[in-house]
Amino acid sequence: MDVQRGAVMSSTDTRLLDDVSLAAQLGLTSIRLDVPWTLAQPRAGGFDGGVFEHLHTVAEAARARGLDTWFRLLQPEVPHWFDDEGGFTDGRTSGTWWPRWVELVADRLGDVASGWVPIEAPFGMCRRLMPDDPRRHGEVTHHVVVAWRDAWRILRGTVPVATSLDVATERPMNASVEAREAASRLDHLRWGLWLRGLADGVVRIPGRADRPLDDLAGAVDVLGLALRRDVETCLYRAAEYGLDRPMAVVYRPEGSSDGERAQQITSMWREVRRAADQLPIDNIAIAPFVDLPAMPGIVTVDREVKDSGHAFASP
Repeated sequence: MDVQRGAVMSSTDTRLLDDVSLAAQLGLTSIRLDVPWTLAQPRAGGFDGGVFEHLHTVAEAARARGLDTWFRLLQPEVPHWFDDEGGFTDGRTSGTWWPRWVELVADRLGDVASGWVPIEAPFGMCRRLMPDDPRRHGEVTHHVVVAWRDAWRILRGTVPVATSLDVATERPMNASVEAREAASRLDHLRWGLWLRGLADGVVRIPGRADRPLDDLAGAVDVLGLALRRDVETCLYRAAEYGLDRPMAVVYRPEGSSDGERAQQITSMWREVRRAADQLPIDNIAIAPFVDLPAMPGIVTVDREVKDSGHAFASP
């Protein structure tokens, strides 16, 4: 099984260069870093060059140790000035400032980027932005799909551009018709909206007319999924949409102890091995690499590799 292994790291960690060295020692082959929009562009039209210099230095250090660096361009927290103007809830605002941000990142980091992840977990992001109003939620979702297309137009052609779709199995809360309809809508927004849209270029949002979108069809180089469970099932289901692209996974194990998470990682690798016999799986990344306050990693804050880290590094 020739599958690359990577890790998601915090761009603001003061020991990031140490983490790059540790990842290489563990035999990982790639890292994924956020380009923090809030820090890099605290005001409209300007930018903090120090943020880009730091990320450039880390990417060069990673390359020297044989690691590829992928950059994620959008995080849950966006600049206050962008949010104040409507952010992704306003098509004019997002259509103006988001492409400029993508162009800035490409200009500053393009020479050290091994790949781009423009938007991670778009389903969850849209739910956070507009959780209660189906009509407004549909508008936000459309704006985010357009933002993906715009990023693709800017970034394509040099290094791979990957999705990181937060797909999951949606099940009705109960046996009622309403619960089944709600689960069906959520399932479509996680799966069909993105995977069918990337296949045929049509944006399909429940409650709205289908809308073709120029340059959406085929607008992805690596079909990436952000998963917590059901890895094998999700990989096969994603492949059914016929995009015929290399596949990747960002895996976030769950569990109340590191032992439980290590067991889940071991199970994840078994599922990946089975699926890799038939699917073009290219990369599996673990998130996060180092412990965060609300999210345990595979390495402690003292840089001690946990059992979960050994389970991931030696599948």
